[in-house]
Order: sequence, then structure tokens, then C-alpha cells
Amino acid sequence: MQNKIYPETFYFQDEWKIDGISIKNLAEKYGTPLYVIDKKTLITQAQKYINSWKKYYKNKFKVLFAIKALPILEVIRIFHKEGLGFLVSTGGELFIARSAGVDSHKVYFHGNAKSIHELEYAIKENIGAIIIDNFDEYEKIKFLTDKHSTSINVLIRLIPNIEVSTHKSIRTGQIDTKFGLPINQVYELIERIKKEKYIDFKGLHAHIGSQIFDISVYTKLAEVLSEIYNNLKSANTNIEEMSIGGGLGIAYTKDDNPPEIEDLAYQVSQKFEETIGHHFTLICEPGRSLVGRAGITIYKIESRKEIPGIRKYVSVDGGMSDNIRPSLYGAKYSALLITSNESTNTIYTIAGKHCESGDILIRDFEDKWPNYGDYLITFSTGAYNFSMFTWYNATLRPGVVLIENGKDILIVKRDTYEDLLRGQI
Repeated sequence: MQNKIYPETFYFQDEWKIDGISIKNLAEKYGTPLYVIDKKTLITQAQKYINSWKKYYKNKFKVLFAIKALPILEVIRIFHKEGLGFLVSTGGELFIARSAGVDSHKVYFHGNAKSIHELEYAIKENIGAIIIDNFDEYEKIKFLTDKHSTSINVLIRLIPNIEVSTHKSIRTGQIDTKFGLPINQVYELIERIKKEKYIDFKGLHAHIGSQIFDISVYTKLAEVLSEIYNNLKSANTNIEEMSIGGGLGIAYTKDDNPPEIEDLAYQVSQKFEETIGHHFTLICEPGRSLVGRAGITIYKIESRKEIPGIRKYVSVDGGMSDNIRPSLYGAKYSALLITSNESTNTIYTIAGKHCESGDILIRDFEDKWPNYGDYLITFSTGAYNFSMFTWYNATLRPGVVLIENGKDILIVKRDTYEDLLRGQI
């Protein structure tokens, strides 16, 4: 569990610490719930991607951080310094990226329902590329580029028709999906784009899902992309870039056994070498696998109760507002209780504080029976917990602390009650 779930610098030495800093002290200094991000783990994951592709792919490549996973300025700056590019899915994410100092040419913009205002913003910013999802979007881009006499690079998102073994809510590669175009329509759209003065077709994009453990689906995707690549080449259509998307899984529990980043790079590079060679810039778009393991969340135990013969409940001061994934689609997490209680282990359910019966973080958790005021850590919360936060029950968004070289740095302030009224009239 240590190697797969804990941040790199998390360990026990008289008490639980992260990079030498007491978890208990962090909770008392900043309050709870509290998101904590380990910078060393962020950098390690970024370097794994860059070094793995450099080792196995014999041409240019781009690693784009999918900002939706953790849209925090300081995290983006860290990855920018490490040489990553960025994938955004809304005008808001583009604004965050630019506010973090990211070069616009390093930003790619995907999504199935981009508004004309978002597309105009992207075109004016002269971003690296817009990933076209459908024909309506093409018409919007055509209108805007003609209006401003400005060129923009585009990729086209295709449906590879590949089923993956992950939750139905995070599958995107099957034929019945809101994302992308069937392959025959991709060819049609390319022919239209080739006639445009200001739209420059650069290549293809595909994404098959999230939290994927089976690398063979990526090699199957490489085969699909290779076939389309060859068909386009024979029709004198140049392909400069192709994206395999993101989606590589991480460990949330001790039973999870995700693949290594290096294995992904090796197998995909090998498959392309067998089919069409490394004659294009390869793009991958990790989110969760860059930031998930780096994050933990600290909660305070607020109440305990036992329903004899039924269940024991331990309730914390957060829940579905700061981690909606268990309630949304049954995501499982690992946790650790920090307590002075020397009782024997028992089984109980960790509940959130919100007015929903489904606000359960972990069912049938086994550890010591806690004292009121003890702290509980959940692991692998770096991805999507912060970005999917909701104000349900007027809860306050937790602060975010970055751990760097034995120092704790506040990078997002905790909400105040006044923040709940922002924008209200």
C-alpha cells in the first residue's frame, strides 16, 4: 500500500508525517477538511511521463496535463516548469492556464459543447490547437476565423469504438458517446477543413476513458489510429499529430494494481513502430495519473454512533462536497485514522456531514474506534476532489496546502461564509 497509494513523502516516525511535517499539526494549523498536495510526487509523475516517452518514442511527443483533474495555479506552474503542455475543456480552464503563466501555444482545447464565446477566446489567444468534436463546432470555428482573418490549428476527435473495463460514467471510446465523430464522418470533416483558408488540420485525437488498468486498449487504439493515418496518407492528407488521450488508472485501494507509465509508453511506441513508424508528434493527456497519488485529504471526526446489530457510523466534517466521487459513482478510497485510542479494531462506515443518505465516503472501514476530535486521512485525492467541489449545504471549500522540501505552503485559501454570497444580489 505504501508504494501505490501514499504520496512519496508520507511516512510514520513517532507520528504520521508528510515530508517531515506532522499531519496533526497541519490539521490544527489550517483547519479541516484540508487538501494536502505533495510536490515531490507531482514532479516524479511528470518526469515519469516525459522520460518514458523520450526513451521509447523516437520522434517528438507532447505530454499535456488535463487541467480538469486539479485546476490550481501553483500545480499548473509546477508542471509548466517540468515541460508539460496543458489540455483544457472550457474557457474557464483556459483562463486558469493563462493566469498561471502558461504559453498559449502549449494549450489544447477539447470538449463536446464549446460555446462560440469560448472558441473566440481560444482563437484570440492563439492556442496550440482546438480539438474539434462535431460539425457544429467546425461551423463556429469557420465563422470566427473568417470574421477575424485568423488561422487556428485543429485536431479532430474520433470515436475509436473501443470498450474499456471501467465505470460507465467514465468511458468515452465506445460508439455510443457524446464525444467525437464516427470515423467515416472524420474523413468527411477533413475534406471540408482542407478547403478552408484559416483552419489548419494537424491531426487526430482519441480518448477511450478514465481509470484504465489494461494497456492493451491503448495498443488497440494505436492500431485504429494507424489505419486512419495510412488511409489519409494515401489520400495525400498530412498528419502531423495524433493523440491517444489520457485515462491511465491509479491505485485507490490496496487491491488496485495499475500499470506503470513506462509500460504504457513502451507498448504504445512499439505498436506504432510496427504499424506506421514514429512519423508524427505523439500526444498523451494524463490528469489523474499525474496528480491523484500526490493528494490526501484530512478530516476531523465529529460524531460517532452505533445502531446495535446493524452498523457503526463515524461522521467527519466533510464528505460529498469535497469528494463527490463515492456518492456519484461508487468510487472507493483508502483511509487512515490518527488516534490515541488503543482499542481493538472494529468495522464502521465513514459518513459525511451532508443532508444525503448517500453521503458515505467509505463503507465497512476497519480501524480503531476513534475519539471525537481525532483526524482521518483519505488517500489518492489529488484528482477531481478539488475540481468537483460543490457548495451543497453551504459548506466551505477546503484550503489547499502544498508540501515542498519540508515546508507547508498555502496555495488555495479556505472559503469564508462571505464567499458563499459571492455574486448574489
